[in-house]
Amino acid sequence: MHGTAYGLPTNPVELESLLKNGEMMKRILLFVMMVGAGLGGITDVQACSCIDAGSFLTIAEKAAWQPGVLIVRAEVRDHEAHGMDVKILEVLNGSEEKSVVRVWGDPGFMCRLYTNGFKKGDRLVLILNRIENAYYQNERNGDYELGGCGTYVVREDQRISGRITSSDKEMSKTKFFKELEQLMGKHQPDLAKIFPVPTDKLLTINVPDLPYSTLSARIITLAGQPLQTRQLEVGKQHQIDVSTLAKGVYIILFSTGHQFYTRRFIKQ
Repeated sequence: MHGTAYGLPTNPVELESLLKNGEMMKRILLFVMMVGAGLGGITDVQACSCIDAGSFLTIAEKAAWQPGVLIVRAEVRDHEAHGMDVKILEVLNGSEEKSVVRVWGDPGFMCRLYTNGFKKGDRLVLILNRIENAYYQNERNGDYELGGCGTYVVREDQRISGRITSSDKEMSKTKFFKELEQLMGKHQPDLAKIFPVPTDKLLTINVPDLPYSTLSARIITLAGQPLQTRQLEVGKQHQIDVSTLAKGVYIILFSTGHQFYTRRFIKQ
């Protein structure tokens, strides 16, 4: 019998005979299974069709300040299935309270980057998207995914390396983080303003018109003890009664699902 390496005949007579008795379909199925198994071991196979979103800095500029986006400096701690745990060294954009987060890559059929190319101890700069509707295996809401349609990660060693821009594959850390900060700053939302400072009874908070419905405001002591929390509607002024607070300096922590910042005020 004449055939391919997978047992599929090339002789027309043999092919017709196999089609009649159903044996051909069995061999085709075997062929598909063997090819699929072979592809599963190749980490750089693109299992989806998508448009390249560009270099790291191009994506960072568009992604910054968007809900669910987290841009961090991180260190790989461990691997889990098609993902990895990373320790956050610095939050560059977004909001995340956990020090270690789970980052999921591609299990073989999603438009994500494979994570098995990174090893424990690798330091990376990552653009991550928070998973809101987890459905696959061990993935959970609140975990993160690493995009594959573009450059969502660069390596941090003595220098930054990767597809930083369309022409730069390596850059000093000082220059890279300065350019990243400038790009993200272009689209930074307006921040809430507080007055009067000092105050003795009422503190007014002016919340700008933002691309989300509410802004959380939590008053805490300098030691970090929470005192009160309010959900403030955006685009309005709000007054908070601080007359019962002892005299001293306090912190207001403003936060959304992807941003946080602080302001201080003095209670007279």
